Amino acid sequence: MMTKKPALYQLICSSLLVCVCISAASASELRYGSKGVPVHFGNPYMANGSPSNYVWAAMFDALTQIDAQGQLKPALALSWENIEPKAWRFRLRPNVIFSNGEPLTADAVITAIAWLKTPEGQRSVIGNEIRDVLSAERVDDLTVIIRSERPDAILPQRLSAVLLVAPQAWTALGPDGFAKTPATTGSYELKDWGESTGRVVLNAFKQSWRPPVIEKLTVMNLPDNASRLQALQSKQIDIAGNINIDDLEAVELFGARVVTGAAASVMSIAFRVTDGPSTALKDVRVRQAINYAVDKTLLNESLLRGLTSPSGQPAARGVMGYDPTILPYPYDVAKAKALMKAAGYEQGFRLKIDVIVDRTPGDAAIYQAVAEMLSKIGIKVELRTLPFPTWLSKYLTGTWDKDTDAFSQAWNAGSYNDVARPMEIFSCRKPFPYFCDQSLTDRLVAANEEMNLEKRETLLKDLGLGYHDAAAALYLLDLNDFFAVRAGIENVEVVNRVPAYHKINISKTR
Repeated sequence: MMTKKPALYQLICSSLLVCVCISAASASELRYGSKGVPVHFGNPYMANGSPSNYVWAAMFDALTQIDAQGQLKPALALSWENIEPKAWRFRLRPNVIFSNGEPLTADAVITAIAWLKTPEGQRSVIGNEIRDVLSAERVDDLTVIIRSERPDAILPQRLSAVLLVAPQAWTALGPDGFAKTPATTGSYELKDWGESTGRVVLNAFKQSWRPPVIEKLTVMNLPDNASRLQALQSKQIDIAGNINIDDLEAVELFGARVVTGAAASVMSIAFRVTDGPSTALKDVRVRQAINYAVDKTLLNESLLRGLTSPSGQPAARGVMGYDPTILPYPYDVAKAKALMKAAGYEQGFRLKIDVIVDRTPGDAAIYQAVAEMLSKIGIKVELRTLPFPTWLSKYLTGTWDKDTDAFSQAWNAGSYNDVARPMEIFSCRKPFPYFCDQSLTDRLVAANEEMNLEKRETLLKDLGLGYHDAAAALYLLDLNDFFAVRAGIENVEVVNRVPAYHKINISKTR
């Protein structure tokens, strides 16, 4: 297997560095090099995750939040309680204002939920996330009741994905207008989307309930790893996000350090079992054969320096529902070939896989290695790289090309830190499902309605084994995120895959 020289090695050794053209910063500015910026600007209901969260995490807040340890914590709601099987009461944080001066009241929650229940809202990423929510009802200015179609043990976790907007501004401007001039409660408020410069500029919102230490935040759109590393090396940015593993040791050559964050996500290749063109993938023996044919340990050790772990289940380590007794499929080419023969595919078949790359460390090389390994059992893989916006559109609408057999898809527990989220994505409950096993879906619904946490965890672990046995995807590796941080940038804590910008400070030694 061929390996490329680290991007940073090439940069250091080359005398022909290309200028990234970023202006110098003052001591009161934090500069973050990001692999992307929000495609939908400041409409927080159109995405959940990267690249939008690199900007939105500084601007927006939800009722609840998941902390760096994966625990559910208060945000714009100070407390919550399950008052009926299908209803939760939330008490809001007092004296919070939006950046346009509107006060935070129950109206903000009601406006958000009401829009997410419209036909347009239901088609959004977040509308899909909370499709079982029915309504939000005002009790008083600082109390709201949220009702759902069925009992939901993790509704407070789900609501951590519903970022609140200033209700009057949202209503007056509409989603598109608000997206360009958002009014938010977070540590920073928008100054410039940087459509022509590639720099999103935010100023400290000093009246925020979580005011930042640093007065200005600039998020640089630097899509490829080499440009982020070059900018870090030349001291044009302070933090480079999503660094490739090959470059982790080398970043220390110019005095930077590495900060690691667990992604609460399992890298995988999803099979289009329900809606796809491949008859072979509908046979569980073929899906299991594919899992046996890929050496996850080798992928980890040769491409990720052993810094993560092979996986064979929907939950990453540290996520609610993770079961350490569910082991990855062992690498066993003979068994894979036997399963292929039993399923009637001894001669193999062609497999077209749509992937997005440069999203997680080593992903492009991992997909190439997977293709090589599958060739050993007669599966001829064609990898087709898609831009992220194209992939996202196809994923949301189910409009994959007719010949797409599979696609890159993480089991992402995201802002919930609960395996129910990725399980729902791989279930009959997803709009335009690609893997619909009704038995597994029914068990998932039962788990989500179980309010006893210990019983619910047992149900989720049992369900994880069911997903393992069904080989719902080619399970690969737990994911981690790596950030390169310049000397003098202090108190960097990664929360839900993004540095907690408001906690960061800059020392005099920067």
